[in-house]
Amino acid sequence: MDIQVRLSSGLWRMNLGEVNAALAGWHDGLKQLAEVDPNLDFVSGDSRTLHLGVDFEAELILSFSRWIKLGLSAGYGLGFLDEKATLLTVNQAGVLYERARPTKVSAYPVLLSGYFNIPLGRKFNAYLRAGAGVIQARYVSREAQKKAADKRFEYPVYDMAKARRLTYVGGVGFSYSFDDSLGFFIEADARSARVGGLTGENQLAENGTLYGYEAVSWLTHRWQPKMHVQPEAPGGTSYRNGHEARVDFSGYSIKMGLILTF
Repeated sequence: MDIQVRLSSGLWRMNLGEVNAALAGWHDGLKQLAEVDPNLDFVSGDSRTLHLGVDFEAELILSFSRWIKLGLSAGYGLGFLDEKATLLTVNQAGVLYERARPTKVSAYPVLLSGYFNIPLGRKFNAYLRAGAGVIQARYVSREAQKKAADKRFEYPVYDMAKARRLTYVGGVGFSYSFDDSLGFFIEADARSARVGGLTGENQLAENGTLYGYEAVSWLTHRWQPKMHVQPEAPGGTSYRNGHEARVDFSGYSIKMGLILTF
């Protein structure tokens, strides 16, 4: 029985629909406020979306035959938009201010995978992968502001939440053996990992659940999607469509790496 260690990295494209809706709601809300507030002018800044992240994985694989393998892996995925990527500039009563909404999502999947190997030559192989496991997910979002002339941001709004849920992966890959101990592979995966029930705290040190909802601005009279940690579900005439938010890591990844055989 061969024992292999696979080390890989790559790109992970995630759905993150609710995360991006909240980013757009924050951006559009400020822009709409500038349209009705005579003391506020929107100067510059574009709405950004978060989809692409990086993916790292380390895996121990047991080869039961030339055709069948079983692997246990631990990984790390990360996607973020920093202050520069979400920067907006406004003129408030003659003073320039910069505002931003840095947002980060991270995931720690642990997977048990089965591999069906298809030999294509003495050194070249194709394979199919199917796996299942758990994913520890984390969401962090802040709202930042400062005068344009200042160096440091202040963060009056902060949300951090995490949860553990099931995840599934299926993929196809190709490997090449340089010799009996070293090889190379490239793999494309489809992932399912919709994480709900995230809990954490906000800037008031309140423990709660990460909720998604729409809130109406009484100045612009428009509904804006939001996502925040709150002790209780939002309710009342100022809110609608309240629900436990989901951070959807589902998507696709392409990675490459090394195979060490012992």
